[in-house]
Amino acid sequence: MRAPETASSEVKPSRLKRFILRLAIISAMLAIVAALAGYLFADSLRNQQGPHTTAILIDIERGDGRFAIKHKLQQAGVISHPLHLDIVVFLEPDGFRPRAGEYKIPAGASLSQIIALLNSGKTYQRRITIIEGWRSYDVMLALNEAEGLRSVILRPPPEGSVFPDTYYYTKGMDRREILATMQEKMEITLAQIWAERRENLPYKSPRDLLIMASIIEKETGRAGERRLVSGVFVNRLRKKMRLQSDPTVAYGLVRDAALPTQLTKKDLNNPHSWNTYRMRGLPIGPIANPGADALQAAANPEVTKYLYFVADGKGGHNFAKTLDAHNRNVRTYRKLKSPD
Repeated sequence: MRAPETASSEVKPSRLKRFILRLAIISAMLAIVAALAGYLFADSLRNQQGPHTTAILIDIERGDGRFAIKHKLQQAGVISHPLHLDIVVFLEPDGFRPRAGEYKIPAGASLSQIIALLNSGKTYQRRITIIEGWRSYDVMLALNEAEGLRSVILRPPPEGSVFPDTYYYTKGMDRREILATMQEKMEITLAQIWAERRENLPYKSPRDLLIMASIIEKETGRAGERRLVSGVFVNRLRKKMRLQSDPTVAYGLVRDAALPTQLTKKDLNNPHSWNTYRMRGLPIGPIANPGADALQAAANPEVTKYLYFVADGKGGHNFAKTLDAHNRNVRTYRKLKSPD
């Protein structure tokens, strides 16, 4: 008789189960190893230094998705391959929620840093600087030449209406919007300084103070002289003397081109509305856009008896109380200019 086959039939399924279990364990271990390797690879991509050695500007437009962005980053040389962004975004705790705008990617920034920057919405701030003493024509040119702005300024703003300062903007802003900000700052600053001015000055309105400040701005570049120059002009106004300011003459000759470097007798006799050699009192309007220091000097002139000043040939001026003393200073200056 044959032996019963029960034991043999029970062993085979048991072995199969063990094999399947071992295979499952091995597969799970391989999956864990693969997942760990994938995580380590992605984490390495996430934190490694970017290939770009200089800062790069990236423009993210409204509607740009991950596909468009990853190719922009790759084309700009910020990432080595577009797929790197796809791999890394899954490790970012805040996900990938980029905001439209222009961004400045720092040199060597990692993908993690780039994603955080694009998510933050901290767009790149461009800037434009308006220099004290610029004419409004110069302001118009600077605005129209500034990169990243839209619209065009077709004519200079009113002279003296722009406050010289550094202004920040983002790509795509309207030039007229920035100009309005510049003019608003001048209005506010002028109103504050006018309210705090010294009493009994020969000004009828804030505009008079603005005109005086613009003349002071063009007469001297030395901060320590501005209040003294202001004091001379205030004294002359009180005595009904002509201001005889060369910058006013030059401005009236050419308001939208290069100013003359030297004035002639014919220029001094030109009967335009800014010629303070031919007219008493302040000219018809400002001759530049004065800064805060010149405005303060016009509002708080030095108390002095000086009535004249002339360049000293060293970047400053010599001041005088009498015409005789002034003429001596003029002769000294001319000798310095013409040593022979």
